[in-house]
Amino acid sequence: MTKERIDEIIGAAPPSTVDVDAVVARERKTAWLRPSPWVATAAGVAAVAVGAALVLAPGSSGTVSPAAGPSSAPELPEPCKIPTLMGPVPTEKPADATTRLTSVLTAAVNARLAAGTTLAPSAANYPAADSGRGPLQVVHSARPVTNGGGGVCSGGEDEFLAGAATVRSGEKGSVQVTLGRLGGRLNMPADCADQTPEGMEQVCHRSFGPNGEVIVATTLTVKGGGPSIHRVEVARTDKIGVLLEAANAVDAKRERKPDSPVPPLTLEQLTEIALDPGMTLYP
Repeated sequence: MTKERIDEIIGAAPPSTVDVDAVVARERKTAWLRPSPWVATAAGVAAVAVGAALVLAPGSSGTVSPAAGPSSAPELPEPCKIPTLMGPVPTEKPADATTRLTSVLTAAVNARLAAGTTLAPSAANYPAADSGRGPLQVVHSARPVTNGGGGVCSGGEDEFLAGAATVRSGEKGSVQVTLGRLGGRLNMPADCADQTPEGMEQVCHRSFGPNGEVIVATTLTVKGGGPSIHRVEVARTDKIGVLLEAANAVDAKRERKPDSPVPPLTLEQLTEIALDPGMTLYP
């Protein structure tokens, strides 16, 4: 979750008491198309011998000669060549996947939204280069790994993104999804976070899906009657990660309180969408 995403939900002014850095550190996976350095450490090298090693020369009892040393130190691997994506490489072309996933996601979301809810474009849910996309239109976000020097690498994302604003009887909210191969920046938590971000209340539950999926479902609510975020993270057994969020939005006319009492989708509904068989990448 990015700072921009949190600002979109809780509002930029007045200054929020939410510890945004703590939330970002907890989420740590989707700063879309923004450099997000990661550090890779090369393997260690064998210990260096002290002094000259001596061995018996063959056929010369009692005669000693220096042992041959290595001609040069072993070459260390390039840190940025270390694999960052653990899931299998899909055979489905990204252009085909974006079209298919847009259809699957739109149908799954619309089937669960309350009657009378409409979807609208939301530029905040997309990278800057794709800000003009329609509601829940899936885009492919990929960047190669680059070496910034000193063993610090950046990039490596290979994700499919989508989002939309929701409107029902004038009450606004949002839906957002990230899907991709596990690894790199899309690292799903194995359990709930130990600490609740400052200024927020957290309710979290871990469970398992019908096919062994790990599901972490979290509700984060800004203290004092602020907006809420329903967040579901699913690590599928096919090594695809699916992250879904739904949030209610603040209203400046209501003293920056949310104009809708709850996000547009429940945790259960988000989980159902994430477990949809079509919400994956075909290997």
